[in-house]
Parts: sequence; C-alpha cells; structure tokens
Amino acid sequence: MCGGSVENVWACQLSTFCIQSGDITLYLAPMVKSFIQPLGRWPRFNALLARLAGPVLAWPAHFEMQFMKLHAEGKFAEMWEMLAEDAQRAWGWRETFIREMPRFEPDSEILDMRVMSVALLDWWTDHAHDRTYENVARVVMRYRIRHDQHHWTFDRQVHLLPAAGGWRTLCYPSRDRDRVGH
Repeated sequence: MCGGSVENVWACQLSTFCIQSGDITLYLAPMVKSFIQPLGRWPRFNALLARLAGPVLAWPAHFEMQFMKLHAEGKFAEMWEMLAEDAQRAWGWRETFIREMPRFEPDSEILDMRVMSVALLDWWTDHAHDRTYENVARVVMRYRIRHDQHHWTFDRQVHLLPAAGGWRTLCYPSRDRDRVGH
C-alpha cells in the first residue's frame, strides 16, 4: 500500500482499467449498436443478449482482477504492459513505474474482489487528465482489504481502454507525481 493512513491508502489511484479487444471493435461497435437497438424492445431478445454478453462483459473485470493481483504480489514489471499508452506516458519510464508505484504494506492483503457492474460506454471523459476516450469499459469493483487486524470494504470504479490483444488500464501516478514525456 502507499503511505499515509489506511483510510487514505486507496485514494492513491491504484488502478483504472481498459476494455475491448482488438482495434476492429472501434469500428464495428456503432454499426452493431444501430442494428441491435430496435431489437431491444423484445424481452426474449434482451434475455438472449444478456446471456451472450455475460462472458464478454466479464473480460474487463477479469483484467482488473489480474492487475490488482499482480499489484498485491509486487509484480510491477508485468503490470507495466497492462497500462494504457496515456498512463505509460504519464509515468515516463517503465523503471519509474516499477520504483514509484504504491506498494501494499507487508501486513496488508486483498481478501476479496467482486465485480459489481460492467458497462461498455461509447465514450468517457477523464476530467482529471482532460482526455476523452471511445469504446470504454467502466467496471465497478468491490474490494475487501485487511490491514493488521482491521478490515475495509469499498467500491472502486475503473475505466479500461481497448487495445490490440485486450484491455489496458489508466493507472496514473498520483497527482503530485504526474510525469509527461520521458
């Protein structure tokens, strides 16, 4: 975990997430939505769509869980490859990310991670970094954390961006350590 009180630990921007696989989804998503929207008025179609979408929507959440698992294990070199390009630019260098990414304290652990919701958004604006992205996955996760003898449960919303071969997260350095360029 990062420094400061345990209550403020998770304000350190541990992760944000990335969503769709393959660049082709960037072009196909609007076309597919225009075809499917009129069909959404039929209950049977909605039930079928929900059944089919389940595995697809689970993928971004799986990505977030893997990112946090690596974080808890201190595998920052592996995490670097899971960052969106904008986040990598903000950190500056891979070595900087590995050195300065907040750590979990030795007597802390993630007890549970649950997916509360997943939504695929046509666009999303990251107001903190003044950027707008298309085809974003918004994932709300519930974490249960133990630190010493204390347990905390909190929800965290993350956003994932589509990238070739999968998703990427917008895990930026904390505000006072933002880096631009190399």
